[in-house]
Amino acid sequence: MTQKIRIKKISESDIDLLKSCAELEKICIPEPWSYESFLSEVKKKNAYILVAFDNFNNFNQVAGFLTASYVLDTADLTNIAVAPEFRNQGIASKLLKFLLQELKNYHIFLEVRISNIPAINLYQKFHFKQVGIRKRFYQNPIEDAILMQYGEENLC
Repeated sequence: MTQKIRIKKISESDIDLLKSCAELEKICIPEPWSYESFLSEVKKKNAYILVAFDNFNNFNQVAGFLTASYVLDTADLTNIAVAPEFRNQGIASKLLKFLLQELKNYHIFLEVRISNIPAINLYQKFHFKQVGIRKRFYQNPIEDAILMQYGEENLC
């Protein structure tokens, strides 16, 4: 059964949600951000933290999240994660679609592990294009990153 998903841009007053994002990050990302990192990020005027909720569960349970920051006409998608029990339900797509609608006039960049084929496929589905490789960008384990860009023209 497809879940009904609600997306919300959170603020620094959403302390429990920020803590939930940090906990989910520990499960999903080899080098996770701390709660303090999420709090610092959400305090920035040019940052987004989007959270996905399953409408049939408690709204304090985070099914997934996305972080991004922007300046002028350029944005960086810095993080996206979905809880294991909510994967393959389109949550990452909904988060990304929401961000692209919010930042529709921006050129958006991201890095993705070269081995993360599901994420690469997701980004390509949304018309991100590979514009470079960042050698040894990731640690734990050491791995190259693909630099991808979304936008009408290639800035690189």
